[in-house]
Amino acid sequence: MLLTDYIKRFFRIVSTSSIDPEQHYRRLKLVERDIALPVKIVVLCVTAYFLFFFQHEEIIVHGEDVKITLRQVKVVFLTYVVVNVFGVIFYLFFNRWPLQLVHWVTLGMSIIDGLVLSALVVVTHGLDSMIYWVFIVLIVRNAISVPIPVTQISLNLITTVAYTTAISIWMAWIVRHKKQEGDVLVDENQSAVFMIEDYEFEGALFTIRVFFLVLMTALCYGVQVLFDRDRLAQLEAREYALRREQLRSTGRLAAEIAHRLKNPLAIINNAAFTLQRNQEDSARSSTAQLEMIRDEVERSDMILTELMGYARLSEGRVEKIDVKEELMDALAEAFPTNINFEIQVENNIPEALPPLMMQRAHLRQILVNLLVNAREAAGTGGLVEVSCLPSPNYFIEFRIKDSGGGVPIEQREQIFEAYFTTKEKGTGLGLAIVKQNTELYGGEIQVESELGKGTEFILTFPTRALLQNGNS
Repeated sequence: MLLTDYIKRFFRIVSTSSIDPEQHYRRLKLVERDIALPVKIVVLCVTAYFLFFFQHEEIIVHGEDVKITLRQVKVVFLTYVVVNVFGVIFYLFFNRWPLQLVHWVTLGMSIIDGLVLSALVVVTHGLDSMIYWVFIVLIVRNAISVPIPVTQISLNLITTVAYTTAISIWMAWIVRHKKQEGDVLVDENQSAVFMIEDYEFEGALFTIRVFFLVLMTALCYGVQVLFDRDRLAQLEAREYALRREQLRSTGRLAAEIAHRLKNPLAIINNAAFTLQRNQEDSARSSTAQLEMIRDEVERSDMILTELMGYARLSEGRVEKIDVKEELMDALAEAFPTNINFEIQVENNIPEALPPLMMQRAHLRQILVNLLVNAREAAGTGGLVEVSCLPSPNYFIEFRIKDSGGGVPIEQREQIFEAYFTTKEKGTGLGLAIVKQNTELYGGEIQVESELGKGTEFILTFPTRALLQNGNS
């Protein structure tokens, strides 16, 4: 296996699926409005109390070319308060805004919080500042509020860089305003002495803290992946249960109908055969009528056999299906390589397609039936086009188009009705069963056709039936 294959496999393992918009809304509402907003209001009130009602030195940081005053700190704090007032108003009317807007406002507020915290680190003694621990809380909050992998990791790395920059500035001030004498660093006023070993210790502590922030970024994302896998497993289990129940109900009904009609038809067929054999010398009209009865019984028996086959399919196993693999197998079945149909087949099937949860036999029956119809409609020298693409709202769209004569407008609705057929020996159940199987899984089928230019069948299947049923 090549190195690139290992890399791709690693990224598949650590990747997380996109979160549902409704769940993203609920998460943002819980974290940003119900938890972070009250906490931030309390912190701002406490900070304002200590900043404006306690006596402080007018100069916070003093250096040769840098001076930060208490007044400047108050201005920055009041600006931050004004920004947060708008944030409070925004989150109070949370349900009025589209998700995209809420998402970007959350990103903006998180970046502003990181920058303000970084400024506070500089004016509160750098590595000795307790604000460092607030950065860890901010990283956890970002991981919960921003589930999109690339955005989440980027935001937390920006937060880490902000802290790193703040400490770097603080340490640069120390070095700039000290001069080295032997193995010590002495400030210009000889008021404090810093050992070289102490400075190296602070550098090591700084490295450890930055590493811990990066580690927290990775851990938070890892926990999200684990929770996402668990959520997906629970969703798939519910999908399996829902699909199985749908299929069992339909299968029981089909089996009961077929069983009840099979026996009477067999009796009628035997009686007609006996009458026909005993009336060899009777009028031709009676013989013709008996043959007609037997033909219709045989036709009905064929329909019931298909129905019973469908009932047996419903007892199969619901599984997660690789759509591309199944579609390629259906193409191989409809266009076997050992038979030359003299038909050109073009397909557009991307690699990355979400899986479908259904019975493999049902999907195979749908695809093969439509592909065979397209093959027969296109005829010798014709063209069949097959495509499959993901569409919005967790749907997969299949398109099967032929270059045949097309379907008249008056027949476009009838072709899905049971027993309607334009083929000489058709049962009229092919497209009816396709429609039934498609709708059984919450999908839809449409037909677009133009006389002389061909017909196109469009099928859409939900990849998440629970979301379509409103059970999520």
